[in-house]
Amino acid sequence: MSPTWLPPASPASLGFSPERLDRLDDAMRGEIDAGHYAAISVAVARRGKLAKFRTYGCQSLETGAPLREDAIFRIASMTKPVIAVAMMSLYEEGRWQLDDPVTKFVPEFADLKVMRDGRLVPLDRPMTMRHLMASCAGFAFLVPMGSTNPKLDEMYLAADLFSGTNEDMVAKLARLPLEAQPGTLFRYGLQQEVQGVIIQRLSGEPLDAFLERRIFGPLGMTDTGFGVAPKERERIAPRYALDENLKLGLAADQSPFPVLAGTAAGEKPTYLLSIAGLYSTVQDYLRFAQMLADRGTLDGARILAPSSVKLMTSDLLPEGVPLRFLQPFAGVGYGMGVGIVLDPAHADFNGGAIGAGSYYWGGVHGTWFWVDPVNDVIVVGMVQQVDAGNAMTGRPYPVPDIRGMARSIVYGALVEPDTQA
Repeated sequence: MSPTWLPPASPASLGFSPERLDRLDDAMRGEIDAGHYAAISVAVARRGKLAKFRTYGCQSLETGAPLREDAIFRIASMTKPVIAVAMMSLYEEGRWQLDDPVTKFVPEFADLKVMRDGRLVPLDRPMTMRHLMASCAGFAFLVPMGSTNPKLDEMYLAADLFSGTNEDMVAKLARLPLEAQPGTLFRYGLQQEVQGVIIQRLSGEPLDAFLERRIFGPLGMTDTGFGVAPKERERIAPRYALDENLKLGLAADQSPFPVLAGTAAGEKPTYLLSIAGLYSTVQDYLRFAQMLADRGTLDGARILAPSSVKLMTSDLLPEGVPLRFLQPFAGVGYGMGVGIVLDPAHADFNGGAIGAGSYYWGGVHGTWFWVDPVNDVIVVGMVQQVDAGNAMTGRPYPVPDIRGMARSIVYGALVEPDTQA
């Protein structure tokens, strides 16, 4: 195994029933054999040790080559928790506070207005960093996911926000109206783009250099970044798609984000997309998740203080503002780049046996992770399939949701659920 793996241990020594945990193999292989997915990679860890790692399916359906253990995946929205950690590292230096106005760092936003009933109205409160970090700053997005104003989404799309540089994006965004007053609507999307610009302005470094120096390098995440070295690009898992007959085929190598659409797989774009631009591996992301589970440290590298991880993984949404995509979700909240399970029994997704206080996120191509602090369990899964991440947005995916499957099986195998003293 790669040296970036967590130390392995037998499932039984970590409180899992080996036989029950092996049900994961039957379930994932079953989905592969049914032609629902091309490839799946899953790792399960507990108490800082690797309990299980398996790959299923093919790196390439065309050649039949099995999925590589060190396959590189487009992690899409799993970029967001990384950006949140970067922001929190600057928070710890006293560079920003939750109730600072965003205009302190992005003065271009001084004249923002809100579109209401076709009219532009002034902000009735300052947009704060708390709003920005909790994804309720008021910005619309490029797609109508939870939109209250689809025409405004069209305006955002027409603005071509991602052509040019990250600084150009801010200038364009400043000329667009907000969809809602700050702090009144959770809206997935552009908040992390603004955070990426703030990271660059506060640090004086390009975003990729800052992430490498402060997160990836110290954690040994050697295969995570906005691009992949040419000699390593054969490790990138191709994206597949289901057609109307539920038959898998190679997807066009393009992204739902215009800035990445014309970029060859692995090529680093000029614009570094904070909401969805990173590549990574199961090994690397497991180390990132373990750092969070260990309250900000891993293998002697201190990335954040425990208090910062606690703040990042607490529900920051204002009272009465639910996490929502196409519709509001019950039983879950939102911290900084991660969803928070508030009520497992009633959570609309990522609930069930998972412990209250667990945090998670996923990506549109099907990647996912969660950290369960109550049971000291981490799961990271990787898939490369168009729209395979739809389950977390509330849009039905036409084949079974392997994230839910993995969740049920992992907790069904956890026969000693209490964490080690």
